Amino acid sequence: MPVDFKLDDHGMFQTAKTRLASWAGYLDRSGPYGGPGPAERSDGTVEIVFAPECRDTNPLSDHEQALVQWFLEHEADVSAAAKAAIFNAYGELRESGDFSPQEAEELLPVIVNADALRQLIGLYAVNVHQIANGGMPYLGFEFGCTWDQEHGLGVLMHGTRAVAVGGADTACLLWIAEQDAGQS
Repeated sequence: MPVDFKLDDHGMFQTAKTRLASWAGYLDRSGPYGGPGPAERSDGTVEIVFAPECRDTNPLSDHEQALVQWFLEHEADVSAAAKAAIFNAYGELRESGDFSPQEAEELLPVIVNADALRQLIGLYAVNVHQIANGGMPYLGFEFGCTWDQEHGLGVLMHGTRAVAVGGADTACLLWIAEQDAGQS
């Protein structure tokens, strides 16, 4: 499924909208900066941002389109791995928050499987970085989440391998991908 990229409203990034079935039913975070959207649940529509750092605004080259296509062809597996990475980091995320016990139970309740994340997070952007390693791109998933309205949640993936889980900026920062690829 080809994706039609265009400059975003600020003329800074090449972006496109697409629907990812893997993320339908999660929180709708289509509002500004990953905030709540008009619906309670997402239909899976997200923004794909190509190279959120250190790239000009020219249309995507054939090589860059191929990186996006790799993601689209492997989206279900990459998304499953991202969900697993978030679930695996969730206990640490719960412990690192500065919440009262009541707030923690409401914002970061104990969950027993990755499917329970659909009540707590919503994907709003996938960043396809301009570098690849072994033919697989680095992909950053940006989420809105119940426990951090300001910083959100981010996962950087290399193919189906989780590189880092942290704030939403983790998904955008090229230096993390470069360091993992041995380019820094």
